[in-house]
Amino acid sequence: MTQTTLTPSDAPALTTSLPALTTSSVAHPDTWNPTHQALLDNDAYLNATLASLSDSTDTRVGELDARVSGVEATSSVAVQRAVSLDWLYRGNRVAFELFTPGYTLIDLAPVPVTGGVNGDDSLDVASTAGLRVGDDYVLADGDAVALVRVSAILSATRLRLSANLGRDWTAGATLSRSSLDVRGAANAVAAVGDLYLSRPVNIGTDLDGGAVVLRRTLNAGEARLYYRDAYQTAWRECGWSVRRQGDGVPAGFADYEYMLPMRGDGALRLDITGEPMTIHHLVALGAPTGLGGFINPAQRPNTPTLSVPAAAATSIMERPTLALAGYSSPAGNAQAAVQFQVSATADFAAVLHDAGELPAGLSYPLPAGVLAVGKTYQVRARVRDVAGLWSDWSAASAFTTAASFVYVATPTLTGPAMNAVDIPEQPTLASSPFAVSGATDTHAASQWQIRSAAGSYAAPVWDSGTDTVNKTSVVVPAGKLQPGQNSYFLRVRHQGAAKGWSDWSNEVRVTTKAQFANVIGIVLAQTGGGAGTWRRIDENGNDRVTDASFFNTHPIYGAVSDVTIDGQAMVRIPAFYVKAGTLAAGPYAGRRFWSISDQPLPGYTLHPAFMVDGAPVAQFWVGKYQGTGDRGTKLGSVAGVAPAVAIAFLTLKAMAVARNTGGVTGFGLWNIYQLAAIQLLALIEMGGADSQSLIGQGCVNEMATQAVDNSLVAQATWRGIVGLWGNIWQIVDGLRTDANSRYMVWDRNGNKTYQTTGQTAPRSGTYPATFSIDSGALHDLSICFLPATGDELAANGSSGDLFYQNSGCIAYHGGHARGGAGDGLFYLSITDPESMVTGLAGTRLAKV
Repeated sequence: MTQTTLTPSDAPALTTSLPALTTSSVAHPDTWNPTHQALLDNDAYLNATLASLSDSTDTRVGELDARVSGVEATSSVAVQRAVSLDWLYRGNRVAFELFTPGYTLIDLAPVPVTGGVNGDDSLDVASTAGLRVGDDYVLADGDAVALVRVSAILSATRLRLSANLGRDWTAGATLSRSSLDVRGAANAVAAVGDLYLSRPVNIGTDLDGGAVVLRRTLNAGEARLYYRDAYQTAWRECGWSVRRQGDGVPAGFADYEYMLPMRGDGALRLDITGEPMTIHHLVALGAPTGLGGFINPAQRPNTPTLSVPAAAATSIMERPTLALAGYSSPAGNAQAAVQFQVSATADFAAVLHDAGELPAGLSYPLPAGVLAVGKTYQVRARVRDVAGLWSDWSAASAFTTAASFVYVATPTLTGPAMNAVDIPEQPTLASSPFAVSGATDTHAASQWQIRSAAGSYAAPVWDSGTDTVNKTSVVVPAGKLQPGQNSYFLRVRHQGAAKGWSDWSNEVRVTTKAQFANVIGIVLAQTGGGAGTWRRIDENGNDRVTDASFFNTHPIYGAVSDVTIDGQAMVRIPAFYVKAGTLAAGPYAGRRFWSISDQPLPGYTLHPAFMVDGAPVAQFWVGKYQGTGDRGTKLGSVAGVAPAVAIAFLTLKAMAVARNTGGVTGFGLWNIYQLAAIQLLALIEMGGADSQSLIGQGCVNEMATQAVDNSLVAQATWRGIVGLWGNIWQIVDGLRTDANSRYMVWDRNGNKTYQTTGQTAPRSGTYPATFSIDSGALHDLSICFLPATGDELAANGSSGDLFYQNSGCIAYHGGHARGGAGDGLFYLSITDPESMVTGLAGTRLAKV
């Protein structure tokens, strides 16, 4: 049933037009009633009125239908289209341009132009608000379209362009992101010469990039796609690779897919040439769709050339490594695959061996059992790009096998792993063990090579040459690999003393870090529990799995090393950068963390242990052993003797400085910043703060002190620094308490001036639960592991070590021979004045 609703505007006409009541009614006289008759007359009038309105109602309904159609075209249809596109391209990172409000990548409403003069580089506009220096814009009027770049904002209504104008521009022109004509049905009609610029989009950081799918009129016109990002700062064109029709694509339209090697944030640009076209949508994805279609022959990879075996090569062994000279693509698309085939005939009518579709690379070790001795074979290969386009097969190359198969086996690269990412500047390359087929031999040498993804081994990034030392592993020299997520391919071969060189190994593809900074950190995931719950984290605050080899090859940890200076055993600590604070996101959001980097990064500062007299230094050296006496006049660091004890603080300090004679400089007592640097490095490597459990108990349960290299003392050793805790209290310079038990610490610039902090030390005889984050213009306690709160119960502590304090005292670290379980790397006692002398206290030598 159709229901008609009368609006309030209809009601007055009905109530004022009712006929007057009369007795001349068609009703039967016996039933006549004035009230009933009025109702009957009203019904009759309404029927007549509705009949007379039918024509106008049809007109209004038609108008409503038209309006609904317009709404659908710009909202529900757009949503429906977005949903269908999501179904088609789900699983990829996607950005949609649907040419309708809420579903557009255009980030600027047209700005009216008030004037621009031919040959001038300035442009007057209604408002420069919202315009950005360095961005490109579309300058258009009814006659012309131009791409311009803003180089400066001169005023609220004037800007400077990067190039002079090529014509006069008057009122009526606009500055915008697009000159396309967007129609009511959420389509864009593009005339020849039109331009389109997107806002910044991010479709991921993968080196192979993503793709753009453009649904447009199927005609001879060209929608030329360009992109630029942080790595490609100038506009770079990408031609379409495949075209799809049918399967949901409207008649007369096609989906054109472009490969897009854009990384991170970047912008897109369309230039329309050839013929006008209608564009339904643009979709940017984090990876190619793989849906196939008609291949653009102009975008196929170039036909490769075989390099190994060489043409007409002889004496080829059973398992040669087949190789191409290089890879190139007219579209600039990255390589995705390679395929090799071996045949007994030049026409490849019967393929003897097909490698199948292999990951990107230029080589393939042929397996055993394919080739026979004394036979001639043909080999060919082809390559595929990330768009799925295959090159033509290479020209076939003939080779002849040897009369017998005795050879050095082709090695395998075992590290880094295939497609490894975040490779540092100096990775370690590793190969399988040396082996010989059909005989015995000794491993004489190896040769390691690296090429760029777009390069070849004819001009490698690095070639070790014949290396007789690094036979199964080698560290890549500094300066060979470049940061910025660049891709490289690696290979190796072995040389036998009698049998000569093997074939080259398989290639391994790796990708370098965005920056060659080695970041590792630790988070206090939960306070208390006896020693806290600690977790190693990466630069993003996520869990980081490490092992001994990680730290041994880390540029900071691996460079901690023993040296002898002025006859004293010292340990070098290389400079590093530090960041501390509260994690904002991730699994440990809201938790306190500390992180180190071997290079400067945003948010990281040089650790103050490496600031001396206001200037940075590359390292400091700390005594390998607890301080020893050198003829009673100098402080030393030598094995086999007892530590220097029962000496007042100022005397120990003078003994350390006394080493600075005869051209020797920089010796002194170790200080709070140097200790904090060691604590942080050790904390991260241990993965926790309970040093007695994680490294060794040390000399903490003895009645007397021991020699500095005693086996008990040596249990408390981290990376060559012996007796870091236990045996004796070790006085630390640069830290004390004031009369109110507030921490006083040296300035962080290495000038040795004491700064009074805002942190009052917690109650004496407690176990640290949290650590201070107090900071000021010249100090930052967040990297010093000084307790902010403590608890009398060991079970509520976060380090497992004790803390003591008194006002006006100097700092003693590590505990002593009778300290027991409360001693450790984070033990701290600020309880005695400079004049205190005890047989339980000494110090440690340092040098800058």
